[in-house]
Amino acid sequence: MSGETRLLESNAQLGLGFEAPAADERKRGTAPGDCRFLTGAEGEFLIGAQPLDQYLCANQQGWVVRLQALLGELDYSQFSGRYQDSGRRPIHPRVLLGLIIYGIIEGKWSLRELERLSLKDLGAWWITGRLQPDHSTIGKFIQLHEQILSQGFFESLVKFLVAKLHLGAGTVAIDGTVIEAAASRYTMLRAEALRAAALSEEAQAALEERQRQREFKGREVAATMLAPGEPQAVVQPTKQGVLRPSYKPSAVRHESGLIVAQTVHPSSETAVVIELLAQHFAVFAMDPPRLLGDAGYSSIEMLRELSERNIDALIAAGNANSDDPSEKRSQQGKLLKSHFRYDRAGDLYHCPGQRTLVRDHSSRDGRGRRYVSYRGPDCGDCALRARCTSSKSGRTLKRYAGEEYKEAMAAVLRQPAALRQWRRRSGIIEPLFAELRQRQRLTRFRRRGLDKVKVEFALHCMAFNLRKAAASAQLLVIFVLMVRVPANSWKLAVGGYAILPPAP
Repeated sequence: MSGETRLLESNAQLGLGFEAPAADERKRGTAPGDCRFLTGAEGEFLIGAQPLDQYLCANQQGWVVRLQALLGELDYSQFSGRYQDSGRRPIHPRVLLGLIIYGIIEGKWSLRELERLSLKDLGAWWITGRLQPDHSTIGKFIQLHEQILSQGFFESLVKFLVAKLHLGAGTVAIDGTVIEAAASRYTMLRAEALRAAALSEEAQAALEERQRQREFKGREVAATMLAPGEPQAVVQPTKQGVLRPSYKPSAVRHESGLIVAQTVHPSSETAVVIELLAQHFAVFAMDPPRLLGDAGYSSIEMLRELSERNIDALIAAGNANSDDPSEKRSQQGKLLKSHFRYDRAGDLYHCPGQRTLVRDHSSRDGRGRRYVSYRGPDCGDCALRARCTSSKSGRTLKRYAGEEYKEAMAAVLRQPAALRQWRRRSGIIEPLFAELRQRQRLTRFRRRGLDKVKVEFALHCMAFNLRKAAASAQLLVIFVLMVRVPANSWKLAVGGYAILPPAP
């Protein structure tokens, strides 16, 4: 008996192995060559008598429809090479990534939560085309594409959004935060207990490296702490002031609101600046015209690097909330090194008490950095002695090679116009980490190991960018002040850039 087998318009047949019509797949924008993937079928998603997309738009979830449209425009060719051409058809990367992004935006991003979203949530149905991947499928997708998701696809996503929003390189702000690792605080051990424990090779290597770093910085080696179950995480103070095994994610955010670079380091913000600048260059084919940063980036090495790259940087030396962020906070009214004026011609310092500190000797500190020591005269009769020093031999200052970079930056930030520009930093970068913590629930990483944490943070940054882009169908254009002149000087110019409105 011969005949034609057809898929009838009945939900009862969906579980019998029949595939959705090819026309439905084409309706969702399936690119040529995607036929080996399951992409989901749009069909007639009806809530009562109303199509699902109209229902979402009518109930303040139109951003979900726009998010699905954005996901459909992305290039997923980076993922295709990891799949075999034979066997059962895998779910398209767009579907799985879309479900993950949607879940993060909704504050639900454990694998089990994502699985439940695909079963019950109307927005997830629209994103996935009614495909319902289980938690193991989602986890294997992340594991399979770990390297691509953490950097390559993030960069391509930013390039796509930059082109779509017609953005150019502009002012950016850089900062990092501390996020607790997926390790219990009760497993933290000090060096003595760690030596008695049966550590893995990875944990032993991490302990030795951590001890070398503490010794290099002149700290007590015996105080080294480690979480054996998460050895790459560093035991450090969190934002709540308690010691926990943690990582330090860092990001560069464009003045439009877009995250243009991101990465994670176990404990340092400055160690990843070169990598972040490389990501910015990959997106815009140039370094940022202006970079805003807080005191965590106010080191001689960092300022020298930014100067050599001809980046107009405004980096605070002290407390961001003080009236003068160009100076560090003075404890109990003590005179700081910045209160002393260096005379390059005479190679000496002038103190606030109208005396001079002359060159005494040169040496190296515990980190091997060379410095020159300057010593003052007997300060016994100086009216400022109580605020300056308690040493019988008078005040001593150390001057390191390259301190002129710090002095030049402090001089720039004392200018009112430059200070106003630097104060834009908090408005650009601070809301980012607040939203990641509060809206996306990134208060603790769920995956263990630095590489997996990098993927997790990259996914959060992708979700942040896509949510901003999908929050409104219309872009607002504003004029912003720009800085672009050579040789560590600066002036004001005007340029137009797109800025994303806040999410609903």
